[in-house]
Formats: sequence, C-alpha cells, structure tokens
Amino acid sequence: MRWKQWMAGGLALAVGCAPMQSERRTERGPLLRTYSKEVTLGDRTLAAQVEARWPKLLLHFTTSEVCRTEQHEEYVENVITERYDSSAGPAISAGAANTAVGAGLLLARPLFSDAPKSKEIDRNGHYGASSRDAATVWGVVLLSLGTPALVMGLIQTLRGGEEKQTRKADSVVSLREAPCRPQPASGTVEFAGGPGAPPEPRPLTNGTLELTADDVRGMSFTGVLVGGEPAAMSDEDQERLATFKLCSRALAEPLEPAALASEEPEHLQALRRRVAACKVIPDAPVDERLKVLDAALSARGEQLEPADTPSVNSFEEAVAAYKPTLTLAADSPDLDKLQEPESLVGRAVLLRGVLERREEQNIAVVQVGDTRVLVFVAPDRLWAQDFPRGSRVELVGVVMGRQKLGALEAPLVRAVWMRTAL
Repeated sequence: MRWKQWMAGGLALAVGCAPMQSERRTERGPLLRTYSKEVTLGDRTLAAQVEARWPKLLLHFTTSEVCRTEQHEEYVENVITERYDSSAGPAISAGAANTAVGAGLLLARPLFSDAPKSKEIDRNGHYGASSRDAATVWGVVLLSLGTPALVMGLIQTLRGGEEKQTRKADSVVSLREAPCRPQPASGTVEFAGGPGAPPEPRPLTNGTLELTADDVRGMSFTGVLVGGEPAAMSDEDQERLATFKLCSRALAEPLEPAALASEEPEHLQALRRRVAACKVIPDAPVDERLKVLDAALSARGEQLEPADTPSVNSFEEAVAAYKPTLTLAADSPDLDKLQEPESLVGRAVLLRGVLERREEQNIAVVQVGDTRVLVFVAPDRLWAQDFPRGSRVELVGVVMGRQKLGALEAPLVRAVWMRTAL
C-alpha cells in the first residue's frame, strides 16, 4: 500500500505544480454618465468682428484663450481572467476511455476462457496464457494508464475557472478646440496690405476701433493687426468690410442731373448697381441716390436692371440664386467637361483655383489644376476688388463658351461673385 500512497502523493504534487494558462479580456458594461470637461491649452487668439452702420464702421477686437472641450463617457468595465490548462481536455478524454476499457476488461474476466492456449508453447514448454489472463493484464495496464490521466484532467479542470473584476472606466468620445473667455483687446491697430503706404496706426478704445466712411474712403488695406498679431476675420466680416469700403466711394460720387444726362447708359447702369448693392448696410443713403439714377435712366429710355439676372449681395446669395451644377476644382471630375465649353454655355458653375494674372481690367486668368480659365470680372461690381496674383479664389459663374485672348484660347466664365478662398 505504501507504493500507492507514494504514487498518489507524486501525482498530486505534479498536478498542483503544473502551470496554468490564462487569458484576460475586457468587456464594456452599462453607461453610468456623460459629462464635459474644458481644458485650457495656454494659447491665445485674436479675432475681429465688423459692424457696419452708415456712416460708421466699427471693428471689435477680442482676444481669447484656446480651450479644448472634451466629451467624456463614464461606464462600468468588466475585467475577466480565464484560467485553464489546454491538456485537461485530452487527458480527461484519454483517461476516461482507458479507464472504461480497463475496468470493463476486469469486470468481464469470468466471460473469458481460463484454459491455456495449447497451440502456443514457449521454449520452456509452457502453454500460452489464457484469454482471461490476457484480459486481466490489459485491464490492469489500461487502468494504470487511464486512472491517473483522468484524475489529473479532472483536477486541472477544477483548478481552472473564471475570475471577474468590476471597475469604473472613462473614455473621451469627442474633442473640440475653440476660443473661450473672450476679452476686449487693447493696443494699437495697424493696417496691412493694399497698394501704397499703409494708413497710420490707430488706438483701440475698449477693444473697438471706430472709423467713418470718410476715413475708410482714404484708406487702402486688406488686413488688420494688433500688437503685430494679425486679427482673424470670418468670411462674412471680410465681405462686410469690403462692401463698406466700396460703398464709402460709391455713395460719395456726385449725382448732378446735368452731369448724369451726358453719361453713357452703361456707366449709369454700373453706377446704379454699385449704389443698389449698398442696401445691405443699415442707414446707408441709397434710396435718394437710386431715385436720381432711375430718373436719369428713364430719361434715356433705359431698362433699370436686366430681368434675367438675379440680384445678389454675397457669395452665399450667389450660390443660392444660381445653384451651380458643376464644381470646377483641381481634384474635381467635372473639370474634364471644360474640354468642350461650348456644351456648357449657360451652366452655372462653382470654380476654385489660383489667380495667375490679369489680362485686362475685366479679364482674369485662373489656373484650375492643369487648365487655364478666362474669368470675366465686371469692374463695376462691389466685390471686384484687386485680388493679388497667386491668391486662391473661388467664384460662382456662368460658362460663356470659349474665348481667344491674344495667344491664349481658353474657356470663358462670367463671374457672378468672386472672393478669396482659404
């Protein structure tokens, strides 16, 4: 019996010291709450907002910190550790089979013959073992192999299992950076851009610079700076500033009836369009000037405004009124259609490219990918500012076909509204 005890102890020690494999996985549980967190990044931004009310132009400068708003989700997280021994399954299968067969042979011993095999004689003259003896030997052998394997597999299976830990977890689902904690800027406003010498710097009062139409009429600038830092403006504020600058000149032109009677009708129509576009500025003296111009045009028997041309006062209004059906850009598949501009005559398009040069006062060459496009820019339009060469522009226009200008023959697009693109 001692050897059985030693065998059982050795088997238990071998099973207890056998290494177990483990796998760890994380599963997300129910959502507990959502919350927002604002983090200050330490940077600052400078922005300018334009307020136009005739005859004053107000530029409001604000300096803001840059904050990052984080949207968080807090939820339950389950950490599951699964321990197992990959040999437990095969050990149980083999052990159960060997044990069952061995036990079956031993239990069925009475069914086997006890007579020796007389046909088999060894060199010592002994007959071969009986069928019962052979069944007994095989039963013992199979039990000796199967029982330890079965016991080891069961113990390894019992040692395995699953352990579950629950904890709180937090994840960031969205990030957004935006100016925060705005304050009025202080310092001196400097003007940049434009031909000639820049205007004289002007001090800020509570973060606001006040200019009159007379001031703006004598100034030429495209950007503003405070303390050497450029102020950012939205597209709407840039258009509002450009409109006020042009209206400061359009609404200052003298309208003497005698002088208007000698003007060409085309000039009167262009002057009327410039004045009418200033209606977007509150309190601008537009109606009286329009009456004078309408009277001069009526006396000449001229139509006041082409009936088939929608009146637009911004880039967004041009897009809404003309509804471009093609987008002509460097990466646009519609650009290939410009190879036959005759088939696109009358089609409204949205065009984005780089202003290469001005061929004439009202003709610009815009590079769109590998294609040059001639753009007709009516000089009487308020938005027809002097776009710098090499600047990126976008415009709403109508295809007019193909035009030859000197050595250049290219598609021609009449611009309805054009602006500088970012």
